[in-house]
Amino acid sequence: MMTDLYRKYFQKSFTFLFPLLGFKKNKTHKPVNTHIIWNGVCNIDERKLICIYKRLDTEEWRTFEREELMTHKMLDYCVPIDKNIVVYVFDFNIYKEDYDTFLRGRYSKLSSELKKKITDYYGVNTPEWIFIESYIFPEKYFAKYAELLGVNVNDLIKTGELCDRYDLEKETCVLKHPEIHTT
Repeated sequence: MMTDLYRKYFQKSFTFLFPLLGFKKNKTHKPVNTHIIWNGVCNIDERKLICIYKRLDTEEWRTFEREELMTHKMLDYCVPIDKNIVVYVFDFNIYKEDYDTFLRGRYSKLSSELKKKITDYYGVNTPEWIFIESYIFPEKYFAKYAELLGVNVNDLIKTGELCDRYDLEKETCVLKHPEIHTT
């Protein structure tokens, strides 16, 4: 049961796009961060998901990198930043409509396929699920959000969404690679 709203910014690309990659939440390594733009490398129109991973000196990491990251069907390319950090860039053009819906901040309008992958990733019995569910199925939560916010429920229904759009600055990767970023 929801008793308060989640008010801090969270990485929208991780929440709504990363689950499309099909990784299991509790079974695989998570990126340090995800982005939709990489300054000087990828722009927003290219429909990429930039995942920053910290390389670990473990067999488990090497196996994950070799068997899941490097062979992923959506992997476009990877760029080692240094010996500890590597950036994996995934191509989301096969999910063009969902990616563009994400860019518009219309999370409740994502496809059933993506909503299913989000559900599978987070699981319905996890602490974050009630918030995730309210973002992708807002019709079930308009009244509760209106109560918690002290606003008219019809005003929320008009917006159609219960989650704010991504923050472009926070969704932009600023890591630099000496061979790519020459200036």
